[in-house]
This record gives sequence, C-alpha cells and structure tokens, in this order.
Amino acid sequence: MNFTYGLIAIVGFLVAISIVLIILDPEEAPEFHAIVIPENKIAQIKEDLNQLSVNPSLLPSTTNVGEALVLEVEFRDDDGNIVDHVNYDIFATQNSNSILSDPASHRHPGKYPIHESSELDNSLIQIQVVVQGLGHGDAIFGPKNIETAFSIAPTVSSQTPTETVIKTADNSGMSMDCQIALDCYTPSIVTVSVGDVITMINSDSTAAMHSFTAGTVDGFSPSPSGTFDTGIMGADDSFEWIPENAGEQPYYCMLHTWMQGTIIVE
Repeated sequence: MNFTYGLIAIVGFLVAISIVLIILDPEEAPEFHAIVIPENKIAQIKEDLNQLSVNPSLLPSTTNVGEALVLEVEFRDDDGNIVDHVNYDIFATQNSNSILSDPASHRHPGKYPIHESSELDNSLIQIQVVVQGLGHGDAIFGPKNIETAFSIAPTVSSQTPTETVIKTADNSGMSMDCQIALDCYTPSIVTVSVGDVITMINSDSTAAMHSFTAGTVDGFSPSPSGTFDTGIMGADDSFEWIPENAGEQPYYCMLHTWMQGTIIVE
C-alpha cells in the first residue's frame, strides 16, 4: 500500500481565529476550505494562546479510497518556530466508525509520531486533534483540552488502464458469412472505459489485408468518422487506440465493408 504523507501545521493568530485546511494533490492546485472555531471557544483559546502562543491549523495528506490516511502532526508558534514536547490526542472517524485513535501522543524533537488510519471508504473523514499541554510527566502546562475538528473527503485514485484486444477473424475477408454471425472481428462488440488501451490486430490466418476504420456502412457505402483508422494492415500488424470520450464507436474494414464491429466506451 502506498501511503501519502501530509503535514499538520499549527499556526496562530489572535484576531479572527479560523482553521484553514489545505488538501495537497500532486496533480491539482491546492483547494482551500475555511473551518471556523465556534464563538463560545474563541475567548478560551485567546486566553490560552496569550500564555503559549500556539494555535492549531492542520494540513492532512491527500487521501485515497482503499488506502490509509497517514498524518504527521506539527506545531508552530506565532513566529513560525516548531514547538516540540506537545501532548495531544488525535482521532478520526468515517460514518461514526473509528478509523484512527491515538490518544496521549507526544511530539519529541526529531521524533514525530506517525498516525495511520484503517482503510478508507468513500465517506467523509472527520478528524479531531486535542492539545493536552506541553512538557513531560507532572511538568505539563497549558493549554489543555483545546480541540480542532475538521472533515475531508477521500478521493478515488485513478485506475490503471486495461488493455482490450480485438482481432480479425480467419477468412473474414473471403466470405460474408461472418457478417451474419457477427464475428468478423473477435470480439465484434467490446465495452471499455475512457483511457483504456484498445489493441487492434490483423490476425487473419489467410494473410488477407484488413483495416479497423471508425465509422458506419450504409449498404456497401462506408462513411468514416475520423476517430481512428489503422489504414491497410498486413498480417499480424497491430494498432493501438485510447478513447478519450464516452459513447459508442462503430467501425468497419475499408476493404471488406461487411466486416463491422462496435466499441462501447463508458
């Protein structure tokens, strides 16, 4: 399993306290979501931050359905300096079910806990971090029980393209019988996804020349669409096409127009 790591940074400000969630996606521009702390907690947080100058803000990693959410928690003061020896609890749920529970966590200098959830489904992830003061053992001072909560939606990772092979049938250029049986191309009808690879092969053992030409045939009159065209293919020649749009794509052989097939793209 590939794990994507993210930072959870804590940056303080005292005038308008809000939490900014940044979801990092390597292929997309960052998307910003503002999460505002309830009014009834602002006074408490301001008082505690006047003593410690630490205010939570979190940056989780990109999250993929079927993988784990992996987080590192980092705390900074008002000057941007990293604050260590922070005690905190971190929890995460999906559909009210716990997927991560790491209470009594502690960040040491150069030794940072890594928090890993169970496998994610496609429901909203609710994450809560509770600051429980600084220090060790009995020497722990405030702030304590300062909660930060936010939610993120997991993403569906792109699937690996699959390959579909279509071949010309033996003797398909010698007889129109395959038109009745709908097996001039094998298979003559395929269903694929956008981005899949379709490999077209002239495998006719009679060494006849063929083509895979996108378009329709009215009687014996072909109308190419221009979507793809292998041109005239000799024995064992091959051609690849990757569909970019959903829809049905009929095709035919320009030398033997009774040879017809359909590619359904979803």
